[in-house]
Amino acid sequence: MSQLITRLKAARVGALLGVLLALLLMASPAHAADQHRVELTNIRSGLKVDVMWASAAAYQGVFLWPNNTSASQEFDLLDSGAGYFRIRARHSGQCLMLDWRGGSYVNGTPIIQYPYCSAGYAPAEWRRGWVSVPPQCSGDVCSTTGTQYPVLINRATNRCLDAGNASGGAPPAQAVLQQWDCIRSATDWNAGNQLWRIGDEAYL
Repeated sequence: MSQLITRLKAARVGALLGVLLALLLMASPAHAADQHRVELTNIRSGLKVDVMWASAAAYQGVFLWPNNTSASQEFDLLDSGAGYFRIRARHSGQCLMLDWRGGSYVNGTPIIQYPYCSAGYAPAEWRRGWVSVPPQCSGDVCSTTGTQYPVLINRATNRCLDAGNASGGAPPAQAVLQQWDCIRSATDWNAGNQLWRIGDEAYL
């Protein structure tokens, strides 16, 4: 009997985790139209996505920086359809995308700004996904908080926008933005690197 109960618990947890992974991979319709003058904020640190040193040069990298109300921390989200959007820096008019100069899009590929902003270029297109806290089980009853946290997923690779931070926790100022395999839950060791608020939106 105890083995049966253990198997039932495992099945319930597995089913709940499957739902959470499906939520991560779902496209969100939250950006079905252009949005203007929004900030992107790392939820764990409160730091803003910022084009390094407010440079208007092509290939400039992107990092986290305290809020300074500068245009290099403001972006227009340009609708690409099907839940995807491009992120255009207001100070330079260039879009944030994967840096193709390394020859392949691997974990750690940096995010750069570049003038090409047309719809249909997948390395410059992103969508919202969601992750949750894993279910907590007591006896044979499992429950979740229901809270969902937002991630940004690249169209070309299905990897997530990530602040480089190997120590876990809240990423620090000047953490360089890159892509990385998407977290599976909001309690993963590196979850703080991938949770983003767009504008003043509240997450569920």
